Amino acid sequence: MLIREFLEFKNSNDSNAELIQNVVRENNNNQSKIDWEQLEAINKDIIAWIKIPNTKINYPVLKDDNTLKYLNHSFDKKYSKSGSIFTVDNNPFNEDVTNLYGHNVKNGLMFSQLGKYMNKDFFIQHSIFEIYTKSQNYKATIFSCYSTGIETEANKIKGLDFEAEIEYYKVKSEHVITNIGEIRKIVKLSTCSYINNHTRPTNQRYYIVAKLEAIN
Repeated sequence: MLIREFLEFKNSNDSNAELIQNVVRENNNNQSKIDWEQLEAINKDIIAWIKIPNTKINYPVLKDDNTLKYLNHSFDKKYSKSGSIFTVDNNPFNEDVTNLYGHNVKNGLMFSQLGKYMNKDFFIQHSIFEIYTKSQNYKATIFSCYSTGIETEANKIKGLDFEAEIEYYKVKSEHVITNIGEIRKIVKLSTCSYINNHTRPTNQRYYIVAKLEAIN
């Protein structure tokens, strides 16, 4: 079992590394240029790319549906325990709030490193990341990180307007950010958390919330 899991994780990592090599090019400003034509030929569900510099998070983002197939399928639609980074939002990156999900797996892939944001030094050093789409690129600036239960989170933000939701994230955050400026759009990353619950599966999640700004 352990050998099979190791091989599955290795294959997933190797596939993503090969994908990066084939479709991602860095420009002089260390920004990525994505070959969308090639990505769409692989899988039309690929709608974006997320890259957090100096971490392992450098992945395509998949548009999922209510079947949640990308919980256990990779970007090329092959079965994978690591799954993919995905969203189930109807109009991702155009709505006020876009939610991205990914597994917290033992080999450090997908969103496993999100828990490191609970450390203030890591938070400060990795507070800015990029999201690329076919029509628009974005700068994301993290202003909130915390761990809480899924139902608790849903109940806290239910019925809040956008401004009240932003205020909730600021108050909830483990680290205080005072210079984030006006926020018109956000992206919210989440993965399993085992801070307060060490059993699997866990109902706890890390939530990393970032201001989203369009860039050229």
